[in-house]
Amino acid sequence: MNYKNIFVASSSQSRKELARQNNLDWKFIDNKFDEETFKKNMLPKSLQQVLKYTKELAYFKALSIVNEVDGVVIGCDSVGLIKGKVLEKPKSIDDFYFMINQITRCPHYFVTGVAIIDKQRNKTKLFNEITKLYFDKFNDEQKNKLLYKYNGLQHAGGYTLNSDIEMNTHIIKGTRDNVIGLPIKRIKFELNNL
Repeated sequence: MNYKNIFVASSSQSRKELARQNNLDWKFIDNKFDEETFKKNMLPKSLQQVLKYTKELAYFKALSIVNEVDGVVIGCDSVGLIKGKVLEKPKSIDDFYFMINQITRCPHYFVTGVAIIDKQRNKTKLFNEITKLYFDKFNDEQKNKLLYKYNGLQHAGGYTLNSDIEMNTHIIKGTRDNVIGLPIKRIKFELNNL
């Protein structure tokens, strides 16, 4: 599969940086899907519900730009799940600190739903990647970096993996790329088998 004619329905800087680090010339376009209306009608509480929820969101994000581009479109949506509670993007700074304190020393899941739409070949693939992880306690400097330097209000669970918190990160099962919201190895596999 030629990885050059691929469009990702996302404006996430973390996803863009991850693609760049992997020498992928994928184009990133902000999706046009109204996530907030969708989210009001579906509040997942179990892992099974989260799997369905993230795949559907990824699909609608990809679908929102599929007619604007000439190539394969990838949509992604990620959430955290801890003790039956979904961790979306924090709604406030207080919410950010609450989430960061929750994930400290407590294993949780980071779930990414992915949709791949190849319009020319009339093929679509939906799948999930799951990573189980926990973090050692963050100091105040790390929390401030997560919030301000890495735009914590723009990330599910309030975080994205980065060099400032790598030493606190313990991945039990799954991949680092998935926690950034772009499971590249699995996406490449699915693209090659589409």
